[in-house]
Amino acid sequence: MKETPGSPNGNGTNHRVSLTDRTISGMLWNMSGAVVQAALQLAIVSVLARLLVPEDFGLVGAAVVVIEFCQIFTQIGVGPAIVQRSDLREEHVRAGFTLSLLMGVVFGGLLYLVAPSIARFFRMESLSTIIRVLALGYPLAGPTVVAEALLLRHMQFPRLVTVEVVSYVLSYGVVGITLAILSWGVWALVAAYLLQVGIKAVGFLLVGSLRVGFSLDKKALRHLLTYGAGFSLARIANCAALRGDQLVVGRWLGADALGIYGRAYGFVGMPANLFGTVVDRVIFPAMAVVQNDRQKLAEAYARAVGLVAMTTIPLSAVLFALAPEMVRLLLGPHWDSVVPPFRILVTVLVFRTSYKMSDSLARATGAVYRRAWRQWIYAGAVFLSAWLGHFWGTPGVAVGVAASIVLNCVLMLQLSLKLTGVSWLALALVHLRHVLVAVVLGTVAWTSAHLGRAAGIPPYVSFVSAGLATMAALLLLMSCRPSIFGDEGGWAWFLVKSRMQAVVFAFSAKCQGLRTTERAR
Repeated sequence: MKETPGSPNGNGTNHRVSLTDRTISGMLWNMSGAVVQAALQLAIVSVLARLLVPEDFGLVGAAVVVIEFCQIFTQIGVGPAIVQRSDLREEHVRAGFTLSLLMGVVFGGLLYLVAPSIARFFRMESLSTIIRVLALGYPLAGPTVVAEALLLRHMQFPRLVTVEVVSYVLSYGVVGITLAILSWGVWALVAAYLLQVGIKAVGFLLVGSLRVGFSLDKKALRHLLTYGAGFSLARIANCAALRGDQLVVGRWLGADALGIYGRAYGFVGMPANLFGTVVDRVIFPAMAVVQNDRQKLAEAYARAVGLVAMTTIPLSAVLFALAPEMVRLLLGPHWDSVVPPFRILVTVLVFRTSYKMSDSLARATGAVYRRAWRQWIYAGAVFLSAWLGHFWGTPGVAVGVAASIVLNCVLMLQLSLKLTGVSWLALALVHLRHVLVAVVLGTVAWTSAHLGRAAGIPPYVSFVSAGLATMAALLLLMSCRPSIFGDEGGWAWFLVKSRMQAVVFAFSAKCQGLRTTERAR
């Protein structure tokens, strides 16, 4: 299955689209989908938080820690290996599909057997049954690893985004909320999680270009696993880092505390996913195409980091100021304990998001083993700092995790600068510009929210008014000092303008076609 470079579907057709156009289109599609999904997620979580208790979220959170960690071994880096490989052939696809399916079945069975031991470790008796039910998702998810990877490799982002949004809405928005209303408690979340896995599996197989075939070709497996093993080593550490704090909270502070901490961590994760994961999903395959051109890699990396800094640094200042209003608006008055850990974690939002760009670069250039040892240091730092912090409750855990996130970002930046030749000074100047923007916007948001609290205004009114004041300040900055947003600001405007022009052109062409049809009649 030799691919034609530049062919979006990999089938050797003559339809060639420039990498820049595909990257811009992919960025906009993923950003649109992420914005829609984030808005839907906030709305759905807001409803579920009023129907369920923190302990329900904590139990599922503990189970997901285990499920996602074991999922690394079921996939063995097959998906990223398919995206990254420059000479992908049919035997690689078939071998990857077969291996993912087999590993999904094997690990689903193993997890079913060891579930009681995991429940005893967490000291949560009901966790055993929850894990056993969620383990059924492994055989469902296994066959879709390759289908999703092929869609990502060919930059078929509209299909990816559609499947992800639809699966979330149907699983959590329809089934999850319905079951919560019917008093299913924690099982409403379990059913929603499992249903989302199933819908995504069916969706990726239906919209993808995967031709199902079985093979365990030794040469193809060696090609995939050489890259996949290094990727998995780093992913194990990364998963331990991302979930190690929740393991500590669940084990030593209990399910209720985990529900509180999980909401705080999840809220910070939304903007991190919105900006970091979206850019990563597009930049990774784009960087893989130009992995041997250092200058283009440096340009792509610097631009991605600039975009992340421009969005996350000011956003973190605004979210810190409006945290009490945001939590009450989204979760209700019984979740005020979420505010302290959220405020601590949101201060390092830029570090948590920016490292994803370094991660993309390392994977695209094949530097997976240099990435791996840095991730292991990160994982160790998270676990140790979270354990030390738990003596001061969830805020103490948040402080330890925040320090570990900064450490990880610095380690990955050092690798990225070595791979691209970008200087520390250049990156520092980019971030400094956006720190100045954050000071202005954060001050406006804090002042507006403080006045609202002093006047006894309801949280939702105070949140909206502070948000409008902050938006006005941002527009004023953009009109008076556009240079403060740098090259990344100009490029972001170019993305928006190009999409608007494309929409206008398509609409005009459609109208012209309709007029031509009418005249022909």
